[in-house]
Amino acid sequence: MPVYKASELKPLFSELENNQHRQLFLICGAHDWAVEQLGRLFQLSEDSLVLSKHQGLSNACWPEHLHQILGQEFELAVYDGYAGINPNKLAALSGTVKAGGLMVLLLPELAELANWVDPSAATWCSFGYTVTDSPFLKRWQNSLTHADISYWSQVNGLHLSLNGLIRHSPATYTQQQEVVSSIRLSLVSSAPMPVLLSADRGRGKSAALGLLAASMAHKQFIICALQYRAVKNSFKHLAQALGLTYQGHEKQLANLKFVPPDQLLSQDLEGQVLLIDEAASIPVPILIALSRKTSQCVFSSTIIGYEGNGRGYTLRFQNYLKQQYPNHVSLILQHPIRYQDNDPLERVINQLFALDCRYPIVEHIDQPSFCQLDRTTLADDEALLQQAFALLVLAHYQTTVNDLRQLLDSPSNVIFAIRNQKQLLGLCLVNLEGQLPDELHCDIAAGVRRPQGHLLPQQLFSAQGDNHFLKAKFARVVRIVITPELHQKGLGSDLLNYAESQLSTRVDYFGSSFGATAQLLNFWQKNSYQLVRLGFKQDKASGEYAAMVVKSCQSNHTHINDLSAHFRTNFSYQLLNHYQRLPWQLVKQILTAMPNQPVPPPLQAQLKFLATRGQMLEQDSATIWHILLLSPKLLLHISDISQQLGIRLLLQNKTKAWLASDLNLTSRKQFDQALNTLVHELYGQLTKLH
Repeated sequence: MPVYKASELKPLFSELENNQHRQLFLICGAHDWAVEQLGRLFQLSEDSLVLSKHQGLSNACWPEHLHQILGQEFELAVYDGYAGINPNKLAALSGTVKAGGLMVLLLPELAELANWVDPSAATWCSFGYTVTDSPFLKRWQNSLTHADISYWSQVNGLHLSLNGLIRHSPATYTQQQEVVSSIRLSLVSSAPMPVLLSADRGRGKSAALGLLAASMAHKQFIICALQYRAVKNSFKHLAQALGLTYQGHEKQLANLKFVPPDQLLSQDLEGQVLLIDEAASIPVPILIALSRKTSQCVFSSTIIGYEGNGRGYTLRFQNYLKQQYPNHVSLILQHPIRYQDNDPLERVINQLFALDCRYPIVEHIDQPSFCQLDRTTLADDEALLQQAFALLVLAHYQTTVNDLRQLLDSPSNVIFAIRNQKQLLGLCLVNLEGQLPDELHCDIAAGVRRPQGHLLPQQLFSAQGDNHFLKAKFARVVRIVITPELHQKGLGSDLLNYAESQLSTRVDYFGSSFGATAQLLNFWQKNSYQLVRLGFKQDKASGEYAAMVVKSCQSNHTHINDLSAHFRTNFSYQLLNHYQRLPWQLVKQILTAMPNQPVPPPLQAQLKFLATRGQMLEQDSATIWHILLLSPKLLLHISDISQQLGIRLLLQNKTKAWLASDLNLTSRKQFDQALNTLVHELYGQLTKLH
C-alpha cells in the first residue's frame, strides 16, 4: 500500500487494498498548490514514480521514451499535467500501477480545463498554425466531471470514490496454466495449427508465453516483438519457472530467444516454435509471412491498448487464418492477474483515451451521404468520436492514444466522412500543408530547419530542390479507411473524390505517403495519383518503403512531370541494387503506371534477332532489360512467369539460383525455355505496338 500522510485518505487505500483495485486520484488547482498538496498527502518513496518538470519535486523525471516507463510497477504513480498532457506517456504510466495503488494526476480545476493553455499544445500543431482551443481537453473536462473518481480540489475540497468492500479470491495463474496446456496440445499434435491468444492489458499473456516455453524445455522457442521491453515479462516467468536468474536484459535464456520481426523474415524457422507478442502492432503482411515460415506459431496480442490497435489485426489476420487454417486455435484470457476485475483505473483510462472503442457491424448502406466532420462536434458527440477513432484504428497498424489528441486538436486537420443514417462507413483524414515562408527556404535546403507538420512540400523539395513545392499548398491524405465489410465497392474512391472536391479551390496539390504495397499503390494510381518518391529505408516493423504520391489540381503539370521523370531514372537504376528485394508485384505496379517510351529501331531489330535465334539469350539480356525499362506496359500483356522472370532476373538483377525454387526452374533447359518464352512474348507485344 502506498504511504499516505493524510488520514482522510485511509478509507480509500483500505478499500483499494482489500479489493485489489487501482484508482485515479485528481489534485486540481494552481500548479504550486497542487505540488504542495502532493507532498502533504503522500510520501514519495522508492515505490513511486513521479513524472513532472516542477522544480519543487526533486525526485521527479520526464522520460522522453515510453520504454523508460513501461515494464515497471509502482504503488504510486504521479503525472503532472502542468508539464503537458501527452496521452502516450500518461497511458503508459497507468499501466505501471500495482493492485491497491493509486495514479495521481495534477490538473487545473476541471471547470477551467477546456480553456487552459496546455504547455504541450504546440506538439499537435503544424508550423504556421495557432492553437485556439483544445476539443481534446474539453472532452476530458466532461468525462472527468462525470467520472466516479477521487479528487482533492483547491476550490471544492476532498471527495473520495468509495464503492464498498468486495470479496475476491487471490490472483492466480490458473487461467494462464489452462491456456498453456491448450497451446501445448496444439503444438504437439500431428498437424500443428497457428494459435491466437488475445486479451486486454494486465491479463498475463506475456507470462503465459514464458510459462509455455518453460513447460516444453525440449523445444526451441523464438519470441518476437517490435521492442524487447514487450517480452521482458515472458523471460521473467521463464526464469522463475526454471529457477534461473534473469537480470532484465538477456535476449536469450534457456530455450527462449528474442528476435525482432524484420530479422525473422530472412531466417529458417522450421522446427522451432515462434511466439509473437503484441502481434496487433505488427503489419498483417508480416504476420502472414511469419506464419508461413513454421507450422508451430503463437500470435499473442492486446485487443485494446496503447501498444497497438488490435481491431485491424483481428479482422484482417484472423480472416486470413480462417481461410488458410480453418482449424486454428483461438484462446482468450479474460481475468486480470495484476489486479481484480472491474478495475476503476482501467475503466477511466479506457474512457479518456477511447481505448475500448468498438466499430459496429454495418447493417446496410442505403443512400450513403458525404459530410465534413468538425473537431468540436467530434469531441462533443462521444458515440460519433468512438466510431471515427475505431475506423482510424482500422486504417493503421500502430495507432496510439496520441493519435486521438492529434485528431481532435490539430488545427490543420480536415475530416471527411461517408455515412448512412446510423453510423460512419468511412473516414478521410487530411492535413493541410505548404505555403512555407521564403525566409525558411534556405534553412530547409541546408537541413537546419524542418517545420513541423509539412511532410509533402519538404519531401518533394528535397528531390530536386524545386522551391515551387515549398510555396505551394497541399492537402495530404493522412489516412483513408472504409469499414472492411464494404471493401471493393468503390466507396474509398468516392470518399477521396469528395474530399478533393471540397478542397480543390484551397490547394494546389493532393498527395499521400504510405507503406508501399501493390494493392495500396493501385488504389492511388486508379485515382490519378502519380508515384514521385519511394523511401530509401524500410520501416523497421513492416519492411515496407514509404511511397509518396501526388495529384495536381492545376492545368500545369510541369513540376509533377519533372518529379516523375526524375523518379523513373533513379528507380530504374536502384532496382539493380537497393530495391533488389522489393516484391515483384510492387515493381510491376510501379513500372506499368509509367508511360511507354519509343523503342529505337536498332533495339527492335535486336529483339527480333533474339526471338529468331532462340539460343544464347542470356548473353544478350541487356537488350531485354533495356526494352522493359522503355516500355514497361509490355509487362501487362505477357504471362505471369515471364513477368517474374523479366522483373526479378533482369530488372532486379537476381541470380538464377535465387529464382530456381520460386519459379520451379530447376534445370538449365527449363531456364532457357522460360527465357525464350519471355523474348517471344515481348517481341509479339512490341510488334503490335509498332
